[in-house]
Amino acid sequence: MTLGCLCRRKLIFFLLLISSSSLFSSLEDYYPYPLNTTSNNYGETGLLEMPSARFMEEGTLKFGISASSPNEFTFLAASPFPWFEAVYRYAELKNLKYGPVTYSGNQSLKDKGFDVKFRLLEESYFFPSIAFGIRDMAGTGRFSGEYLVASKKIGSFDLSLGLGWGTLGADGNVRNPFISIDERFERRAYSKGEGGDFNNSVWFSGKRAALFGGLEYSLYRYGLNFKLEYDTSNPDIGLSGPPLEVKSRLNFGVSRSLNDFVDLGLSFERGDEVRFSFVFKGNYGKKSLVPKLDPPLNVIPLSQEQKKKVAEENEIFYRSLNRSLREEQIYIQAASIKQDSVDIAVNQVRFRSYSRAAGRTARIVSALSPNEIEEINVFLMNGDIEVSSISLNRKEFDKALLKQSSSSEVLFKSRINSTEKEPKYINADFQPTIKYPEFFWTMSPALRHQIGGPEAFYLGQLWWKIDTTVMFRRGLSLKTVIGFDIYNNFDEFNNPSYSQLPHVRSDIQEYLSEGKNNIARMQINYIWSPYKNLFARLDVGLLEEMFGGFGGELYYRPFSSNFSASFSIHNVRQREYKQRFKFRDYQTETGHLGLHYDLPKGIHSQMLIGKYLAGDKGVTLDLSRRFKTGFTLGVFATKTNLSAEEFGEGSFDKGFYFSIPMEIFYSKYRQGNISFGLHPLTKDGGATLNVHNSLFSLFGDTNRSSLVRDWEDLFN
Repeated sequence: MTLGCLCRRKLIFFLLLISSSSLFSSLEDYYPYPLNTTSNNYGETGLLEMPSARFMEEGTLKFGISASSPNEFTFLAASPFPWFEAVYRYAELKNLKYGPVTYSGNQSLKDKGFDVKFRLLEESYFFPSIAFGIRDMAGTGRFSGEYLVASKKIGSFDLSLGLGWGTLGADGNVRNPFISIDERFERRAYSKGEGGDFNNSVWFSGKRAALFGGLEYSLYRYGLNFKLEYDTSNPDIGLSGPPLEVKSRLNFGVSRSLNDFVDLGLSFERGDEVRFSFVFKGNYGKKSLVPKLDPPLNVIPLSQEQKKKVAEENEIFYRSLNRSLREEQIYIQAASIKQDSVDIAVNQVRFRSYSRAAGRTARIVSALSPNEIEEINVFLMNGDIEVSSISLNRKEFDKALLKQSSSSEVLFKSRINSTEKEPKYINADFQPTIKYPEFFWTMSPALRHQIGGPEAFYLGQLWWKIDTTVMFRRGLSLKTVIGFDIYNNFDEFNNPSYSQLPHVRSDIQEYLSEGKNNIARMQINYIWSPYKNLFARLDVGLLEEMFGGFGGELYYRPFSSNFSASFSIHNVRQREYKQRFKFRDYQTETGHLGLHYDLPKGIHSQMLIGKYLAGDKGVTLDLSRRFKTGFTLGVFATKTNLSAEEFGEGSFDKGFYFSIPMEIFYSKYRQGNISFGLHPLTKDGGATLNVHNSLFSLFGDTNRSSLVRDWEDLFN
């Protein structure tokens, strides 16, 4: 081989090496440290002070703290879609006081903000990812800013270039391009008022804007992201607070993902300030965080002789079925064996998925049934109400369990039906004896708190919660929640309500401080289904911590439709602050018409129209997304006939919530949720009654589409 030929081969190999993106991406898989998108100081995915066009994975929720002087940020960020990211943030301005010393002591100023970011274009081989976002879109305006940004990954580098307005455009290095469209974009007011309203009149406005940019370099071998940016927020101007000394507009830092749950960051900003960040995150929408070691019960099929005996003596079949299902924590409510089919109604609280409960029931029924049985009809119950039924072709179901058929083939040969007029436990051949009253109880520590008040950022209580339920008969129960104080710092409360509306919620400080030991709930419920697809409830007693009374609810759920409707009405009276059995003078009626619709991608929309606790009338809109795991993210807003001045700070009621299924943290299936909801402000306008187990929450996820959505669970 000649030297020239050898050189040409080396050159060709070298060119292939540097041009092969697949080679580089495959090498990254061998490094032990994960590298994902990381947060900037404000909680959104980005660089340090500047944003980027990157997003978290959909279904991700993260909580973080970014600490420096004088601004410290605490944030909660969520990504319900791969193209959308939202952040709720508290900013602590350590160089400003919350208010007069007599009012808030030495507490520093706290500023709330809400940010959103949308993807306009997904990155491709030739084009960058492009996004636009709005910071502090409904806050005081201290950190308000808008941006359009593009990000492109080239090897280990991720380059970002953007155009910012508001605080992000404080550098003013370019003219605002929108002025050419409309001269109204030339004027921008930097409000630092009470906030709470959408500042859409100032979005993308101002005489000047600013080009910003930065880059990230990923060192995959060590799991490090290095960041460098040009900061155009110009804190020396003082748009967000008192002017700060700036020695350099270049910020740089490094972040490290310790694992899938924790990110650490360290940065050097403004030429003389060090910032530290800590982020706890999790993708709760993709899969369980802990592998499930909870396979279906391995039931050994009966021998031919045993099956013949079962066919002759049904009681043997029922006893065997009852015993095997109990091992799965599934409880027979009724069963009948016929010539070629088995009907079985079951209740359970172990599995979130009705399809999974039906599949495990059918697996056991098939193993214990005579050969003549061709169809297995599983009637699913929530509480004492039958909600739906699945009729399975036994032969096809058994083949699918042996991987000889598919789930789609089983679905094709199955029937999914609504409830029948008469529940199975009325006339079934086998009906287990239930001795009433039944008593259930749980106890655990819990937290009650108020966040972001003028006296202190966090005022809370560690509370021992005792939860009991007495079942008197099917559908009739007594629900009680009692709390005992373990520790609290409620003695620091010093902010009584001056609301001009009836104090239906704003007296929360009195309820928390005087009701340290309380009866949070004591109510009698009767739930039943008067007609097919119609559910009803009556309740009376201490309905929540602030109100007691009586009322009811109807919920209509067409089984094969994505639409459902509810109507509730209650006559309530305000409870005393100590939350025992006495009441205050205020009394009112409240009720709502609810319209519910399930959209694609697990999105649920809800509209409530009616009268609220303070007597105001209006509409509540609620949008949420439910992932396959059961993880739910939602936002809501209420607008009533109250003016912004009558409502007070915040202008209208709004908030967000999330719910994480506890089973994703365990190796076995179980019920329960870690739920959190936040009203930025506790106001009297738009206040609804805190109903325990609304009919929609009990039966809204029991229609045909929900069973089909979880159909794969039938086989595990």
